[in-house]
Formats: sequence, structure tokens, C-alpha cells
Amino acid sequence: MSSPDNAAPSPDTEPPVAVILAAGEGTRLRNGRSAAPKPLVRLRGLSLAERSIAQLLTAGVDRFIVVLGSEADRVRSEFERVARRRQCQITFVVAEDWQKGNGCSTAAAQALVEDKPFLLTMVDHLLSPEMVRNVLADPPGAREIALAVDLDTDNVGLFYCTPTLFDGLSRAREQGRFSLTDGVRECVAQGGVRTIDVTGEFWLDVDTPEAFREAERRIDITMAKGGEDGFVSQYLNRPLSRRLSVALARTPLTPNHITVLSFSLGLLGAAGLVTTTPWLWIAGGVLIQIASILDGCDGEIARIKLLQSPRGAWLDTVLDRYSDLAIGLAVTFSASQLNGAAWIWPAGFLATASFLMASYVTKEYQIRFQRPYPNNLVNRIKRRDLRIFVIAVGSVLGHPLAVLLAIGALTHLAVLQILVSAWHTRHVPARAVAPLVHRELASVDTPGGRRG
Repeated sequence: MSSPDNAAPSPDTEPPVAVILAAGEGTRLRNGRSAAPKPLVRLRGLSLAERSIAQLLTAGVDRFIVVLGSEADRVRSEFERVARRRQCQITFVVAEDWQKGNGCSTAAAQALVEDKPFLLTMVDHLLSPEMVRNVLADPPGAREIALAVDLDTDNVGLFYCTPTLFDGLSRAREQGRFSLTDGVRECVAQGGVRTIDVTGEFWLDVDTPEAFREAERRIDITMAKGGEDGFVSQYLNRPLSRRLSVALARTPLTPNHITVLSFSLGLLGAAGLVTTTPWLWIAGGVLIQIASILDGCDGEIARIKLLQSPRGAWLDTVLDRYSDLAIGLAVTFSASQLNGAAWIWPAGFLATASFLMASYVTKEYQIRFQRPYPNNLVNRIKRRDLRIFVIAVGSVLGHPLAVLLAIGALTHLAVLQILVSAWHTRHVPARAVAPLVHRELASVDTPGGRRG
């Protein structure tokens, strides 16, 4: 429950430092499978060390204290790599008596925390950014500890503490008890502990092989785009791209690398379509469809590796439009070489223009009406996945211009319907829709919101 005398911090409030306990051996998780210490175990392409940092960065926390113990040098080296890659500040402390219990590891951070509230978590805790934000919005009062508790399991996923916790740990230590739980119990006895209900939130303690497999399953769920897919993406592209993304997650490729690779394949496909040779049309059609499938992987990799960024989303959008132009103009040029009719270039250009308008009209709708256009039948008809698939199939069948003109006409009709719908849409004041817009932007383009 929330503390009655605490208001949520303002957006200008500096987020607290996060203490991450990374001192343990992780013997239950390794279970003979790996000699690597727990923070170096890789989960869907990221070490647990990097994932523990990235999930907090996505929620707005950017200062970290990492408590080291077992194989301190190896673990520190990994966190230093993460700090360079993620451009964040990490301070290290070694818990000399970490083997006695995680209470000793926590106490080692006391001098670095000073007298300010701080977050406390473990390196093997998988946390959703939404859960972290909810906890940050309910800070502890003076001499209080707030526990983010799943009431269904009574497990604590995250701690929001004041230095009072160290007093409890000290009292427990004097009694020969060295776990973090012992210290919290001492604080409970003093009446300084309350709970924040996070029941149903996305979090998991990845401390066993079974929990590791469950973590993989949950991370894979985040690859979904939240009901924004078109028909072809939903039933063809996405099932294939998810499997491909799981494999790509094991490589050093970033979402931006995949964006550029998808764009390059699209241009290569357009090079086949610009010819007058039917077998090159087949190759070009196959390539642009593969590029369309791969175009979903950049967003999926961004979500499972917590690498979403506005720059990545922008790059993806811009390159998609250039790819659309290349494909449409390539088909038009090829047709003009086979048939010198004067109508081919105007018709091909008009059809290609519909691809640009399809993207523009819904983005402009969201800006002007401050909410996204519904993902209804009309919106799904005009999506890129359908038009690329139709052109690919038409090219394989030997009729690229015919399908270009057909899908272009259908897309123009969809754009027209959106314009009519927008004309009759009632404008809602910004204040009333701000929470909705913020949620939509968070799913698309927050430090996390890449595309897919």
C-alpha cells in the first residue's frame, strides 16, 4: 500500500541510485551447465549483469552501485563493459564477507549510498520498467523501507530503502544473522517497513534453471508489438521473425545493424525488379519479402535486448520510406522499358506515392488529435507488410506493375477513409488524452520504444 504522507516524485526529481547485489556464486542457476559467475550468464543475448542495468536505465535510473564478491574481477570487467556500452555511471564496492549472506553484501554499499534513499535489487532479478516506475512513484518516508511485494507469492522483487535498512542489518549482524531478510525483519520490528503491491507485474527471480527457462519465455513475449501488426505480419512475418530474432539475439548485431541489413536487401530486391528479366523479378520479389520479415527483427531485438531508442525508430522509418520508393519506382521503370505507353510513369508514381501517404497520414493523425489512429481494418490494409507481400507475389507471378497499381489504389482508398474519419473526429483537449498518448509513445519510442 502507499504511504499516505508521500507524494509521487516530480519529473524533475533526480532518480535514486540503484544498488545491485552481484556478489553471489549462483550455484543453483549454473547447476553444472557453466563455469561463468551468475552475472555473466547470458539470457537472450544479454548477460544478467547488462540486463540488470538496462532494465533500470529504461525506467529512468542512471546511477548504480554494484556490490561484488565471488570472482570480483571478472564480474567487474563485465559491468565496466556494460557501463561503456550503455553510457551510465557504475561505482563498485567489494563485500569482503559476502559468503556469510546477502545482508553483508548490502551493508558493503552503506558508505557509497550516504544518507539518501536508494533502490536495492539483485543481479538475477528480471524487472519490467513499468514495475520500477511504479515503485519510484511511491518513495519511502523518513526512516522507512518500501518492499515491492507480489502478494500472490509473498516474494519481494525490489526494495526502495532509506539508510534505516543498514541499522536493521547491523542489529541482525550483532545477533549472528547475516541475510538481507534478517535485516528487514529488524526494521519490521521497529515499524519502519511497508509494502508496495506489485501483484501481477512482470518480474522474476532468475535463480534456477527452471526460472531461467521461464525468463526466456517471458522475454520472448515482449517481442510482440502490442496489436499493431498488419495481416501479413500477424500470420506470416511475425512467426518467422520471432524465430530469427531469437537466433540473432546471440550475435553482436544491434537493432540498427538489422535495420540497415533489411534496407540493403530491399534495395537489392529493387535492383532485380528494375530489370526486364522475369527470373530477376522472381529473385527481387523473394528478396523484398525476406527484407520485410527481417524488418520486424530490429524492433524485436530492441525489445528483448532493451536497446530501444528514438534514433533507432527514426532510422527505421526513414529507410523504410526510401525502400518503398526504390521498389515502386523500380517496378515502374521496368514496365516503361517493356511498354512505352505514356500512362505508365504517372500511374506508377501515383501508386508509389500512396506508400508514403500511408505512413504520413496516421502519424499526422496522432500529432493533431493527440491519440493514435485505431488499428482497424482500414489501417491494417494500408500497412507496409501487406503492400510488400502483394508486390512480391505479383513479381514472382510475372505481373509486378499490375499488383503495384492495384495495391496503390487500395492504399489510396484506405488513406481517403482515414481522412474522412479524421474530419469527423472530435478533438479532445490535450490534458484529457495526455496519459493515453504517453502510454502509446512509451510502447513505440521511449528509451525503450523501438519499432518492430
